[in-house]
Amino acid sequence: MAQASATCSRAMTVPLAAIGLSVSFEDDGFGGVYPTLLREMSAPTGCEFQLQRVPRARLQKMFETGQADLLIPASVSPARNQHGEFVPLVQVRASLITLGGDRALPRSMTELMAQPDFRLVVVRGFSFGPAYDSAITQLRARKRLVEEADVSGVVRALRQGLAQGTVMTASILISTLVQEAELAPLVKQLRTEALEELGWSESGVYLSRQALSEADRRTLRAAFQQQARAGRVWQLFNDFHPPGSLAGSIRPLP
Repeated sequence: MAQASATCSRAMTVPLAAIGLSVSFEDDGFGGVYPTLLREMSAPTGCEFQLQRVPRARLQKMFETGQADLLIPASVSPARNQHGEFVPLVQVRASLITLGGDRALPRSMTELMAQPDFRLVVVRGFSFGPAYDSAITQLRARKRLVEEADVSGVVRALRQGLAQGTVMTASILISTLVQEAELAPLVKQLRTEALEELGWSESGVYLSRQALSEADRRTLRAAFQQQARAGRVWQLFNDFHPPGSLAGSIRPLP
């Protein structure tokens, strides 16, 4: 692994919330793709990453107020661009996902919005670009939106019939299901439908403009870019996820 030309000036504060196999919590600490990536980056960069377990609802607020040096993982969004510098690591695509049923699924957010009996359940704080954000705002105003604190909450809402579908990267939902014995059988019931407005977008890490010096951002930017170019981020996704579960939802940077 290439050595970085500079080191971080201090320990980096990195709050994390559970998100499938990307970030998981274990008895003795943190597991998943991104905690592993940060641990591997520590020695060659000379950067110490202090991981903190926090509720997902707090992540964005901590980043906006300069209490977090990194926001990871995060999809690129105009709102986040105001507070940090984005470094892409992989490409993701969110889809409409339902549990079973033979109902014809909407093929666009516009079509979904036009079905008054179609309620959506989402994870509070998730973002998959402007089209997604706009639809969520409209559905919330029309009282057709259920918002949960985590992916497990989304699954419970779908099972209870509180909503007809969710929109997220399919691998996030699948990796959450396979971690819980009670929920694992539901993987076979998943139906996914690509939505016109939600194409491939970038996901990665935001570096705080408020909390980090330009020198630290430069060091971290180079380190994360090196990991993406070397294919290590993509390799970690394949190491942690069930074979075939990434198709259509996550792919390496071109």
